[in-house]
Amino acid sequence: MALGASAQETVMGSKLTDNWFIGIGGGVYEPTVGQNVFKDLRPTAYFEIGRYLTPVFGLRANGSVGINNNNGNSRSNLTNVYPYTYAASNPFAWKGYHTVFDFTNVGLDALFNLNNLFAGYAGAPRPVEVVASAGMGWGWYRYAGDHKDYVTAKFGLDFNFNVTSALQLSLRPYIIYNFQDNNTDLDINSSYLNLTAGLAYKLPNSNGTHNFKLCDKKYTQAEMDEMNARINGLRNDYEGKLASANNTIKGLQDALAAEKAKDKTVIVNKNTTQLAPVVIVDQGKSVINKSQQASVQMIATYMKNHPNSHVTIKGYASPEGDKELNQKLSEARAQAVYNMLTKTYKIDGSRLSKQGLGETTEVFDEYDWNRVCIFEENK
Repeated sequence: MALGASAQETVMGSKLTDNWFIGIGGGVYEPTVGQNVFKDLRPTAYFEIGRYLTPVFGLRANGSVGINNNNGNSRSNLTNVYPYTYAASNPFAWKGYHTVFDFTNVGLDALFNLNNLFAGYAGAPRPVEVVASAGMGWGWYRYAGDHKDYVTAKFGLDFNFNVTSALQLSLRPYIIYNFQDNNTDLDINSSYLNLTAGLAYKLPNSNGTHNFKLCDKKYTQAEMDEMNARINGLRNDYEGKLASANNTIKGLQDALAAEKAKDKTVIVNKNTTQLAPVVIVDQGKSVINKSQQASVQMIATYMKNHPNSHVTIKGYASPEGDKELNQKLSEARAQAVYNMLTKTYKIDGSRLSKQGLGETTEVFDEYDWNRVCIFEENK
């Protein structure tokens, strides 16, 4: 059992409902010694249910019956054998006996898979397996109008042929000892041989198979300690890098807040009147974002309140990139504002003019703010 328990370390854990099997079969039995060895040959049948706790060790409960053949007695001498009156109408009478089954034995066997014990479990049953069995039970038999109850001991081998992963054909020779009349010895004169053949079905397991399933990998304690040390090292490294990243983010946030707090100083052309609203555009684009549309609306409102006003739209680009591209961007930005004033806010185009003035660093102190359109009222 200890060897069986050690073998289970290599397989996945199983539930209580896993690794069960049921089986039926039949065969013959006869006394181990005696003058009428073959004449005393009798048929037998069995039923069993069991479970393997590990690939090596299992338990099996079984019950077997001996079928009454009267040991060769005939009806003519029946009255000499039994004090009972034979009735032909008795449905249990067979060859003169009053019962079909005149012998029973129930017991519990311990099973040892010798293949897995000595060669290890390979993850699936081998085509042929040899299993040693040993167990204790309770026997009963009736003979000549009397009956006896006694303890039994059973030893044998199971030769299992795995037809499929679930179905198994078994050939089983074994010997059963009877402890009767206060006899406690393994006396061969109080024993009989048994040879049976049968089928066993392995019930489905929770792992999706009918058998034990190997773990993907078996780790030693030293390997697990090493992995834990590596995990702790990686965690400490990650926490250090995370703290550094948080400090960097905080520094960038502080710098951004400082930039936003700076005054947006406007350089005003002394010969014109520059209106306050400005439209800032994303880098490389000439589309007016919704957040900037309010500035365009302010210019439209001003011009509607001052019907004689005339406004020039000046588009600029920041100094990054190609100079020729920046010139086209500045023109496209001025055109976008012009289109919004005339189409969205219905400002007469004759009251507007537009200029693309290319790249500049002089409208605002910050480079990024020079991607802009400004408005100048012509007097």
